[in-house]
Amino acid sequence: MNNEMNIIPHPEFPRPDFVRNEWSSLNGTWQFSFDEPVFNRTIIVPFCYQSTMSTIGETEDHDVVWYQREFNVESDKLTGRCLLMKFGAVDSEASVWINNVYAGGHVGGNTSFEIDITELVKEGTNEVTVRAVDCANSDKPRGKQTWIGEKFGCWYTPTTGIWQSVWLEYVGKKYLKRVKVTPHLKDLTALCEVFVSCDEDVETEITAFLQSEKTILCKQTILCRHGYGKTGLAFPDYDIRRNEIIWSPEEPNLITLIVKVISENGCSDEVETYFGMRSIECENGHISLNGSPYYQRLVLDQGYWPESILTPPSDEAIQKDISLIKEMGFNGARKHQKIEDPRYYYWADKMGLLVWGELPSAFEFNDNAITSSSRELIEFVKRDYNHPCIVTWVPVNESWGVRSIKGNAQQQNYCRMLTYLLKAMDPVRLVSSNDGWEQISETDICALHDYALFPESQNKYDDMEKILSTFCESRYLFAEGNHYQGQPVILTEYGGIAFEDEGEEGAWGYYGKVKDEEEFCKRLKPITEFIIQSDHFNGFCYTQLTDVMQEVNGLLTEDRKPKVSMKCLYDIFAKRIY
Repeated sequence: MNNEMNIIPHPEFPRPDFVRNEWSSLNGTWQFSFDEPVFNRTIIVPFCYQSTMSTIGETEDHDVVWYQREFNVESDKLTGRCLLMKFGAVDSEASVWINNVYAGGHVGGNTSFEIDITELVKEGTNEVTVRAVDCANSDKPRGKQTWIGEKFGCWYTPTTGIWQSVWLEYVGKKYLKRVKVTPHLKDLTALCEVFVSCDEDVETEITAFLQSEKTILCKQTILCRHGYGKTGLAFPDYDIRRNEIIWSPEEPNLITLIVKVISENGCSDEVETYFGMRSIECENGHISLNGSPYYQRLVLDQGYWPESILTPPSDEAIQKDISLIKEMGFNGARKHQKIEDPRYYYWADKMGLLVWGELPSAFEFNDNAITSSSRELIEFVKRDYNHPCIVTWVPVNESWGVRSIKGNAQQQNYCRMLTYLLKAMDPVRLVSSNDGWEQISETDICALHDYALFPESQNKYDDMEKILSTFCESRYLFAEGNHYQGQPVILTEYGGIAFEDEGEEGAWGYYGKVKDEEEFCKRLKPITEFIIQSDHFNGFCYTQLTDVMQEVNGLLTEDRKPKVSMKCLYDIFAKRIY
């Protein structure tokens, strides 16, 4: 085995928002096979077999793939404790065996799951086997993954099987399942909810401190009953007018929580998590961040890499993307049709970047799509609730999967159900219900997609009332029976400019291509200035950050090289509002 295959990819703790000290990575070399468990080749986890970083790099579709590897269990670590096996994401249905005994499974290719394997392991060497099923059905959340056997339009090479980290965690017999923190900025308090693994009464202890100063802010004890407890956290020694405790892209302050489960023998389990004190609200047709109007300058980011597809090639690659986004003058990213690796949200929290969290779409409407989309949306919100960077949820994009929503009450009610589900689970974020067009009245944001916006056509927005009651490009903004209700308006997709003579055969951008940087800026600058200076919009989202396979309308190439001067881009996207 060569040295490269001995290097463990993604060695960092996979959930920096829910950290335990005793853990071990299962990333690296696994035995692998297509279709049947013959294990006649190897793969590098967590990269899908379609990617070159997996060391396989074959793009032919296989409905079933198999993984197997050995792992070690130390008896002194397991005595009186539990062992959890965790999977960041397996696309799309996973079954897991430990030492040839079925341990559990999960349905949903975009979200995380864990299995308690305590009773199935022995001291020393153990074996895990994973079967992943990824059929090309279109009635499950698949986002930008093609389902017809080849790339087409804006759909790309699929991701099959394990595509995020796999790891082990040692926990107490009574352990923490989840910590949910809801900030209330106006009175500088937060509701802290704790979910534990046991039904009997158990005491938990919470200590809060500022990450930047290690200053203890407060300490609370919660009695959890039937697996749940809650308490209020208060920070009376801080002034809301000072930003030292507030999270924003400009000052991304974070509050760390050390949460312990207290048993008769001391601490049974301990987790380090964090949250941010910030608010995002709609007020009088405008969006406010932390009580002040905030103009969102977003870039659409699909989170693809040429060598690793949906899996970030490294932690450094995530940080580089966020640095480039900020360097170009953006203050946020719309993570389009992808539930990101938790480390992306962590670095957005740390580095200061707004994020819109978007559910990957199904492309057929039936009970399977309703069930699977609802389930993965719930799991998405549960896992990533505490990340202050996430300010908006997008359950549906451009009527994908609900193609008849304009006049179909059932599909409108489905979109409405997802919207109210989000509002019930998360009372402190905004929802863009069907981003782009054919929206429902309950959306918090009126989101427009207009790739036909050119310098010579921007005067169509002079009659904004007409636009809001009809369309801006080709599709009506609101579904039948639904109307604009005074929501903040954001142009959440525009641009998509491609250059001539780039990309593979069939590569494309929106409405023709430009030949050089001068022509690019001549097309982009005036329409972006118009959006920023117009009082019609509360922000914009430019399409897109990078080229993705056949779609070559990125500001950067697939390997993250700028196509035009970074200063030019900053001057355009960060232009001040007068």
